[in-house]
Amino acid sequence: MATDFPLRASLNGLREKMLVDFREVTSQIEHRGAKGHEREALIAKGYLQHYVPRTLEVIQGAEILDSEGNRSAECDLVVQSAATPPLMIGEAFHLVPVEWAYGVIEVKSHLDSTQLADAQAKIARAKALRKLTYVEQTGDVQWSMPAYGETFDHFPMYGMVFAYSASGLAGLCAKLWDLQQEVPMSQWIDAVIVIDQGLLLYSDASGGGWAVRPERGAYMQAIQSDNALVAATLVLQNAFGSVFERPARLGPYMGSEPWGEIVGIAGP
Repeated sequence: MATDFPLRASLNGLREKMLVDFREVTSQIEHRGAKGHEREALIAKGYLQHYVPRTLEVIQGAEILDSEGNRSAECDLVVQSAATPPLMIGEAFHLVPVEWAYGVIEVKSHLDSTQLADAQAKIARAKALRKLTYVEQTGDVQWSMPAYGETFDHFPMYGMVFAYSASGLAGLCAKLWDLQQEVPMSQWIDAVIVIDQGLLLYSDASGGGWAVRPERGAYMQAIQSDNALVAATLVLQNAFGSVFERPARLGPYMGSEPWGEIVGIAGP
């Protein structure tokens, strides 16, 4: 008797629905900005919000800021803590402090070498921001995470690209590998999902499987697949299931100016 895997069937059905919905969106909307917003919403609300941990949320239209004043470019999607304090309250735009940002996702209609280079540059810029305002860890047991051949005292930002279609996975695999050779590994794109074709992932260090993040000695592999969302869901669970939310201070984002003038004192 064949084993029934309802999650696999559900995800493959969702993949077909997303591709149909995307084709309808692109055929009915002419404005480039509006088309991009709907393209991102299909992935954020139709897929990602169901498969990232409930302690996280996926938002559209955001810049990420660090406490030194450095900013990312505008990101298509940001995976942030559900408890993120807003630096700016707006209806359609968010400013996210980097300590609360755990992932950045670029969304493309059709991924070619030009679009891939654009996504790589944006993700590298976001991942280069410094997380500096965490409350100091004390005690004998302190949290750390090995990644990219380093050890971090925080969760390093994860970078993904989602595309509905692409110009050949093998060529994009070689292109991305070349693009990233002059960039620190911690700023690399971690995974590329092409919904109608497959995905780009790194091997583990032994070459015997796949890794959620690139490792020293690993290589990039283009995987042709009709189960792209099945694989993407495993990637998401492995990537964001390990998020550790360290307490961080918001004060450094307020500036150093005094709160005001003391005009009265009471007490013993």
